[in-house]
Amino acid sequence: MKPIHSNEVIQKEQEHLRLRRQKLGMEHGTEANPNWFGIALSGGGIRSATINLGFLKTLNKYGILQKADYLSSVSGGGYTHAYVQGTAKETGDFSKLFNPEHVEAMRAHGEYMVPKTGPLGKNGNLVILIIAFVVSWLMSLVSPVIVGGIAYSLYMVIASLVGKYPFVWLNFLSGIDLTWWAMAIPGGLLATHFLFNIMLNFNLGISKVFNRLESVLVGITLLLYIWVVIVGYMGIGGIPLDGIVTYAINAVLLFLLGFFTNPNALSFHRFYRKQLADLFLRFSGDYDNIPLQKVFDAKSENPKDYISPYPLINTCLNLMNPRKDEAFQGTKTSDYFLLSPFFCGSKLVGYVPTDRYYDYQRMTLPAAVTISAAAVNPGMGMYSNKLLSLFMTIFNFRLGFWISNPLVLIKARAIVWWPLYFFYELLGRIGSRNKMINISDGGHIENLGAYELLRRGCRLIIAVDAGEDKGYSFADLNNFLIRARNEIGLEIRFRPNEQPEDLIRPRPSQVYSAKRYAVADIYKCWEEIDDPSEPDGKKIINFSEKIRNETGPVGTFVYVKSAVRAPEGKPDLDKKDALKYGTYKYKIYHPDFPHEPTSDQFFDKIQWEAYFQLGRYIGAEVLGVTDLETAAEKPTVEALLDWFDKGINCFETVLPTTAESAPPTTRETAAEDVFESFKLPPAAKAAPVEKEEVKYQM
Repeated sequence: MKPIHSNEVIQKEQEHLRLRRQKLGMEHGTEANPNWFGIALSGGGIRSATINLGFLKTLNKYGILQKADYLSSVSGGGYTHAYVQGTAKETGDFSKLFNPEHVEAMRAHGEYMVPKTGPLGKNGNLVILIIAFVVSWLMSLVSPVIVGGIAYSLYMVIASLVGKYPFVWLNFLSGIDLTWWAMAIPGGLLATHFLFNIMLNFNLGISKVFNRLESVLVGITLLLYIWVVIVGYMGIGGIPLDGIVTYAINAVLLFLLGFFTNPNALSFHRFYRKQLADLFLRFSGDYDNIPLQKVFDAKSENPKDYISPYPLINTCLNLMNPRKDEAFQGTKTSDYFLLSPFFCGSKLVGYVPTDRYYDYQRMTLPAAVTISAAAVNPGMGMYSNKLLSLFMTIFNFRLGFWISNPLVLIKARAIVWWPLYFFYELLGRIGSRNKMINISDGGHIENLGAYELLRRGCRLIIAVDAGEDKGYSFADLNNFLIRARNEIGLEIRFRPNEQPEDLIRPRPSQVYSAKRYAVADIYKCWEEIDDPSEPDGKKIINFSEKIRNETGPVGTFVYVKSAVRAPEGKPDLDKKDALKYGTYKYKIYHPDFPHEPTSDQFFDKIQWEAYFQLGRYIGAEVLGVTDLETAAEKPTVEALLDWFDKGINCFETVLPTTAESAPPTTRETAAEDVFESFKLPPAAKAAPVEKEEVKYQM
């Protein structure tokens, strides 16, 4: 079976999405023009996850989140994405998302890598983190040890046959005394851990159980080693390693072992995955480790299977030009690799059904989200560097994932000799022609997560950019706009008076942003059409002016940026409420907020709350809600949701091609009217106050 084309992927998705709309009573648009709506959550680690959590909470409060057809995420945005998918799957009710219990739990465990939980607390979890990394590093060295062991054994076999040892110093293992008792306990535990990791690759908890045991035993091991090696009390006679048969058997056993040293099962990726699942999938019940293929199915009779928007989890296919790969030349190249319930793959290597092949069948939701957040990896898309790849491989900074290549995949599971892939990473020989391909953080190619929404023809896209951008250079936005035009043929043009650098970038004299979102129209600037006269059957025709003038925009792009607006006056805050008061002070004592380094993945309660509240009020600004605290939890006014149908169709009136060609009044009206229908109707403002949080507005 050949890899599937992206058109077939999108066709099946939207077949299910039409059915989902019918079952949930969310009909809008027409059969010919279905008005697909997508939300994109950008990368940025725990910072992005927390901002997006607040943002989606606001959208969910007014019934907007569930109206989305697609939910697309990258890296840290995927943390929140996992929470939405897992919790909705468990509860079957969007009104139960973002409730006070969930918010408080995530606030309390913002330091998710070393949470203050369990009998050992934060310090104990820090020790476990260190031991987990060391153990995974030792396991990662099994591959080069196998290669070295095979080479040594073959050398000894040949040397024994010819009776000569040209490299005498290589015979260092012959007759050595192995004081194996000194390493029996930790060695046995490590071997057992190794076997369980290989057998239970996608299991969430098994590796952490062993990490705890290893943390307890590491001290005992050190004492035992001192006793055995220094005192020598338990020394036992050596085990002879001479003999052709012995060395031949060793070489064969090491070679066979190479088929089981899967780096996906042995790297630090496992620990990272468990920590993310413990926080963001803790309310998912039996769905905390759900296979990706079972996350969405609109043909199911159970509403839990289709209540959430269709998930698009974006990763990066790493290509570092091995063997002069003609498919994709260049030393820092990459491709968009999608993980989703129906299909996985990329345009370059093709797509395969998620439920058909071994690797993809076993892919779980937490595993997919963790791969999408694998920011540290020898292959890092456009940020790849062969020297950096060398050091990252040696020191086990390998959070990425090796998965079967759709180009060479057959129905049977691919048989892989894994030590080769250690050296592929070490030497930067990652490409599209191997049996296995390497995927990592989606931010290594496109950090907004909106690219796949464009490819699916979404007519309304809300993209939350919560990436680190202290200087407001809009690098992720620029990358997205360039790729959209050059790769898909779509030009995203911000409307007059809606330029992000004018609205969102703080001026030095003002410090704060004037606005936190900007609106753009999506135009076609070229497209591919069939041309039988061409050998390949395709020809690219540039229709830039023709399409813009005759058909107008084909979509609306709402760009949302994490930024802070100037507070109005001094709020009356009770200092006894440390959380609320501390959140107000956070910007004062942390001027870089909300663009503190992504390397900071350890949020205390105040820091977490500051980013969460920021997300909530950015969402309110986008919806035109002026008083989030006193707005209805469940609006009874139907007009409150009219913004969706009006907003998604607001581009039906063709805008002028250029700013110069239209009268100022027309341009201003077009820019202002876009979200006029987002504003909260006055009748909805008399509803009870939401008890969970009466915070200050950022």
